[in-house]
Amino acid sequence: MKKDNSQNIILDYKDVENKIKRISLEIIEDNIEQKKLIFFGVSENGKIIAKKIIDSINAHSKIDSQLIGVQIDKSSNNNLKFDKDFEVINKSLIIVSDVSQSARTLQIIISSLMLQNPHKIKTAVMVNRDHSLFPVKINFSGLNLSTSVNEHVDVKVNKDEKFTVYLN
Repeated sequence: MKKDNSQNIILDYKDVENKIKRISLEIIEDNIEQKKLIFFGVSENGKIIAKKIIDSINAHSKIDSQLIGVQIDKSSNNNLKFDKDFEVINKSLIIVSDVSQSARTLQIIISSLMLQNPHKIKTAVMVNRDHSLFPVKINFSGLNLSTSVNEHVDVKVNKDEKFTVYLN
């Protein structure tokens, strides 16, 4: 681990790009029979990661992909806000986030999307902290990291959309 201002860098931007490429190849393998995938990028970081995954999928396959941003409005009883309209009946969905802490956010999104009868729902995260409090399986992860509850994983993105992941 590299040190940076009292934070430990656990993934630099090159590591993150390699993880995204690996995740995208795993998604292609898992969806080889699909013609289209719908990605839901959680908050800004998840949306950027999803876009990078889609770019990599486009470079390695003919699978058509759509990106939808999703935010959870914690001030209004965890209502979901999507940045565009979508149709998911019988479609394959992938929810993308930067870090899975308790899996609560993923569970809220999955529960909402299940009401619309998708074909399947999978999850992809850059860092899975292994602290799930909810019954959500992380299907694709860049890094599985067992941490203490006192430690915090921080994902930062610069203006060039390059990520660095810190543990502090």
